[in-house]
Amino acid sequence: MISHRNSANIQFARGVTWGGVTQIALPILIIVGVLATEAGHTLTRRLKSGVLIALVASVGAYFGLQINHFEGRVRPPIADWAGTAGGPSFPSGHTTVASLFAASCAWLIATRVHAGRPRVLLWTGAVLYAVAVGFSRIWLGVHWPTDVVGGWLYALTWLASSGAVVLTIRKRWPHSPVRKS
Repeated sequence: MISHRNSANIQFARGVTWGGVTQIALPILIIVGVLATEAGHTLTRRLKSGVLIALVASVGAYFGLQINHFEGRVRPPIADWAGTAGGPSFPSGHTTVASLFAASCAWLIATRVHAGRPRVLLWTGAVLYAVAVGFSRIWLGVHWPTDVVGGWLYALTWLASSGAVVLTIRKRWPHSPVRKS
């Protein structure tokens, strides 16, 4: 990949990689949660929905970072970097956050979108977002491909587990605060 990089595609990759920055993605997730919650709910309820989904993603990102520090994998050679990075390499934090963000947004918005083609397009967009951020980390030379795959798999596992917990709570305690928004 290094031989195919140029100033234009490096700048593009640097822009794309911002989609996995925790301080950007997680606050936007609160806004998406507020906007995606049914209009009949109070602003307080809508805000709680946004904060809850951002909290689930934040805790997932936190544990991903703990895995990253525990694993301690060394990044590719710094001479190959065309972007900034810090800390250990596996799993990719940007990829993890982008995947958590994209899938959480799609999950929230899916309840407001018609079944069929619109939902397929929504989920396709979420996947493309996560893939683009992950690929940008490899393109910039700051992650090994397996770091990015690890970020995708970790985020998928975290969200599937979180979704299972939410569905179990809804089933066992139908009047709990964790209700379909």
